[in-house]
Amino acid sequence: MIREEDLRELVSEDGCLYTSDVTKAGIRREELARFVDKGTLVREMRGVYSFADTWADEFAMIQHRCHKGIFSYGTALYFHGLSDRVPHFTSLTVPYGYNTHYLKKELNAVEFHSIRPELWEIGIMEMTSPQGGRIKLYDRERCICDIIRHPRHADPQTYYQAIKEYFHSRFDRIRLMEYVKIFNLECKIFEYIAVLT
Repeated sequence: MIREEDLRELVSEDGCLYTSDVTKAGIRREELARFVDKGTLVREMRGVYSFADTWADEFAMIQHRCHKGIFSYGTALYFHGLSDRVPHFTSLTVPYGYNTHYLKKELNAVEFHSIRPELWEIGIMEMTSPQGGRIKLYDRERCICDIIRHPRHADPQTYYQAIKEYFHSRFDRIRLMEYVKIFNLECKIFEYIAVLT
């Protein structure tokens, strides 16, 4: 008989208990259902559980469910402190061809963006989310390039605040120029640099 303590030892640093970790430990999935029925565990989403007396990191759970999803646009801007608006939807960018059909039904508060695989991997970094788990998101320079390329993916207030905050802060000019060339944004970026720095 599996004890609650056995499952608690498998909880990851983001506060979640993953079915994959449970089965690797030689514990049958039926044990999870038993603890859910008792009210000890809460099924957060497919393959992800948390203990009823703890808080799990929702951002880490979303990323675990969507392995190729990188936090982007308004969500990443908020994590970087370039926007003070909590986004209505969580933005994830995935490479073209990554199937999000079933994920859209399960993660209905997530907005998916697709991009060519060679562009998807540019600027990925890791950070501790506001809820304490490790997540992947785009760095500040990539976020600025993304909203300048696709302003409709951010509401006007978030857009202007992010641009202003970024160019009034200490930013990585070399990295920004590297991304600007890749995304063909030279003219637009030079306008912002001339006006805001």
